Amino acid sequence: MGAKGRGDGLSAFFALGADDVARAALLLSITKDAETEVMCKRYIEEQGWRSVATEVGGLLNDLPQKVVRALVGASLNAGIIEKNGREMHALVHAAIEAGDSFVSRGMIELSVGAKIAIVRSDCWLAVAIFGDCAAHVAAHHDRCGLGVMHI
Repeated sequence: MGAKGRGDGLSAFFALGADDVARAALLLSITKDAETEVMCKRYIEEQGWRSVATEVGGLLNDLPQKVVRALVGASLNAGIIEKNGREMHALVHAAIEAGDSFVSRGMIELSVGAKIAIVRSDCWLAVAIFGDCAAHVAAHHDRCGLGVMHI
């Protein structure tokens, strides 16, 4: 971690501007370990934003329900969104956009493992998905998806 336990190490490489919630969500989604995730969350918090990360895995056909439950649960528990139509709508639509860019809807029987990050500023919400998937275990490769919605 940085000298004061904040996101100092990240700020040297990834300067975030006032409109960079999508970039912040991507950074959080690609963290590999708990220490780096905590450092990234602190850096995001220093911007005045809120963030949370969760992981999902399984067969693609089973994932929509798992993803929605994981996203909504993590976002509500972390105080990223409030339980109202406007904020739930923004979260779900950003997640759909991220999911559509993560993997094609026409694919079936893919095995997926992914980390999902949600970052929120005052008026923007970003969902980033980073993970791997394939139809066969030997063919797994990295993928990334991003969705951004105005709240």
